[in-house]
Amino acid sequence: MPEVTSLQQVERTQLYGHQVQHSDLQHLVIVDGVVVPCTPTEYGLLVPLLYHAGEAVRYTHLLGMSGQQPLTRSIRLSLTRHISRLRSRLWPFGLDIVCLIGYGYLLLARPNGQAENT
Repeated sequence: MPEVTSLQQVERTQLYGHQVQHSDLQHLVIVDGVVVPCTPTEYGLLVPLLYHAGEAVRYTHLLGMSGQQPLTRSIRLSLTRHISRLRSRLWPFGLDIVCLIGYGYLLLARPNGQAENT
């Protein structure tokens, strides 16, 4: 694990005991001691989801948009691609990002922390 001095611990009971840390300085997320690779954009999407684990987060909040700005098709498709990549990286830790169509996303953790066989 890289040496990092600016880690912040995410304290959410909805993470069911997962140890999650992040560094804004390095755009770094560590789940249960393992670095989860993220682009700066993906990191910016993941941190609000982590701090609101178990709660719905609006698209506009994730994107830093005001409620007055339109969510265009191209923005929505780009967001979907980023979330899909994050979802595949978090799945092995027992974490999932669920789409709430027409609203936003929800980060969920399975209590046992195990990825289910699908």
